[in-house]
Amino acid sequence: MSRYGGQAVPAPMQGQVPQPTQGTTPPARVPMGQQASPQFGQGAPTRASAQFGAPSAPDQAPRAAGNPFAPPGQSASEPGTPQASSASRASAPGAPAPGQFTPGFRSFVRSGPSMPGPGTAQYPQAAPQAAQVWVMPEPERKPLPVFEGVTIGAGAAMMLLGILGAILVAGPLYGMFFAFMCLFPLSIVISFLLFVDRFEPEPWWTKIAAFLWGGGVAIFFAGMSNDLAKLVFSAATDNPAAGEVFAVVVGAPLGEEFLKALGVIAIVLLRRNNISSPLDGLLYGGLSAAGFLVVEDFGYFVDAAVDGTFWTTFFVRVFMGVFGHVMYTSLTGWAIGWAVTRTKSIGLGCGAITLGYLLGVTLHGVWNGSGYIVSSEEAWYLLYACLQIPLFIGWLCFVGFAMKRERRDAAAGLMPYVQQGWIIPSEVQMVCDPASRRTALNWAARGGPASKKAMKQFIYALATLGLDQVVMNVRGPEPKRLEATREATKEATEQRAIFMRLTGARVV
Repeated sequence: MSRYGGQAVPAPMQGQVPQPTQGTTPPARVPMGQQASPQFGQGAPTRASAQFGAPSAPDQAPRAAGNPFAPPGQSASEPGTPQASSASRASAPGAPAPGQFTPGFRSFVRSGPSMPGPGTAQYPQAAPQAAQVWVMPEPERKPLPVFEGVTIGAGAAMMLLGILGAILVAGPLYGMFFAFMCLFPLSIVISFLLFVDRFEPEPWWTKIAAFLWGGGVAIFFAGMSNDLAKLVFSAATDNPAAGEVFAVVVGAPLGEEFLKALGVIAIVLLRRNNISSPLDGLLYGGLSAAGFLVVEDFGYFVDAAVDGTFWTTFFVRVFMGVFGHVMYTSLTGWAIGWAVTRTKSIGLGCGAITLGYLLGVTLHGVWNGSGYIVSSEEAWYLLYACLQIPLFIGWLCFVGFAMKRERRDAAAGLMPYVQQGWIIPSEVQMVCDPASRRTALNWAARGGPASKKAMKQFIYALATLGLDQVVMNVRGPEPKRLEATREATKEATEQRAIFMRLTGARVV
């Protein structure tokens, strides 16, 4: 066991990290069972350089004599367009040869005005050397994943359905006003959650799916579950008033927290490699709650406008209870994230999720039931100051602890890469220490926007590597996570080379 920053760092097991070189350099073994690939070199470097691995082997085919710019395997004396490379010869049938027009663009050129032939004054002279053939890479197209696409579509439809129902009651003019007012609480909670997510950002499409799950799917079925709880308890007690109280204090917290947390569980099941720390679960739970919050606020604002209590409701919902739903569901989300990243025991994982869910339900029920406990508005504000504010401060401290713990775990996970020479200690600090990260980004900005962007991507890639290493140290290698670490290693290699080139940094 080694130690880093006060935390015991598990020593890597045999075969999990590249082994030290002795004599001749054997092929490097990548952490947690990675297969060495040509992009990263064939041996572990003895110290960090501008790239993680050795550069790829140069082309062994000599350049043709007489034309230093001719591509390998092409004669310099050949006139006209050089021959296609072996890679291009293996291209799809019907595809144009490298350097040639596509059929559609050829027709486009032919439709233009005819140009004068050789011999005219403006006709260009023959080039001293034929232009080198090069192939423009195909743009990388990443289609919207099925889960995110279905969730976003269904969630958006259900959200609009709920909002349109309220607009029909309030009218289009008031509906636009209430929608604008809902932007205030939404901007507060989204800004906070993006701040929490800044260390190792989650994919945008998955974050949008979590938000629309809460604002569409969860709130759509929550209305049904709340009505069902009210009807069942009213029928059981033969007391409609008791059924109303039960639905608000017990039924709503149980049903709503369960439905919001289902979005996090779906992400864990379908996007397991996206979850690399408990904080990721907290984030997705908070986003699901944020979507739920904005639609619920819209309904509350419409009802309050009818009752003449809009501004009182706005003050309570925006300034006093804006983080309520986020606080409740984030506890369940954190527990789900912990269960799938920090323990291998099914029993411990289920116990943690149950505890987080019950804690969120309890806090939700206390908030909903506070209006039934006191008999005056002044007493309610006093209860809020004595109970809700301390709970909110405690939750903020918990989130801060989770953020610090994530950085610490990432540092621990990067230590095997340091010990085997893939990265240097100062890069670990640059990733995991907020002040060092700001300094690195400011330094990279001297090379221009592209340099700063490359530094950001480099930092994010290393954070992913470190956190995934911790997960696999606890739960064992996972195929998709291994593939993600290979992609992160490749990304870090490329981005490091970019910002070092743009800033003029040199290897010491």
